[in-house]
Amino acid sequence: MINYKRLIISTVTGALLGIICIIGVGLRIEGGYLENIVYLLGIWMSRLVLGVTIGFVGEFTIIPGIGWKKWMNTSIRGIFFGLLFSTTVLLLDPHFSYTTFAAGIAYGLITDLVATFLTSDKATKFFTRKKTEKEEKKD
Repeated sequence: MINYKRLIISTVTGALLGIICIIGVGLRIEGGYLENIVYLLGIWMSRLVLGVTIGFVGEFTIIPGIGWKKWMNTSIRGIFFGLLFSTTVLLLDPHFSYTTFAAGIAYGLITDLVATFLTSDKATKFFTRKKTEKEEKKD
């Protein structure tokens, strides 16, 4: 079953991290942004697709169990997919940038951690508790 909330969160996170990646890559390569617009859009699209993929694999369990293993599973899964997408980008990259490669791995980890946290019960309780406290103060 697809968790659409997770899919939206991870896709938005991937898109935002892709913008950060464009800024970083654009500063490092010759010619700046306009001369490399297709390359930079490819980098952004890779981060976006990474976010979409992580959104779909929320139920993919590497380490079965409960408790801290949930976060270990999330971390390994995010690093795995970040590594998978970053390797593709690195092999196709005319600038052969290890910084972009490492950032992609980190972005996979960050995207999965954010999506997992924001769709967890703790996050739901945290965000609804604040609303409930504000409503109680109004009464």
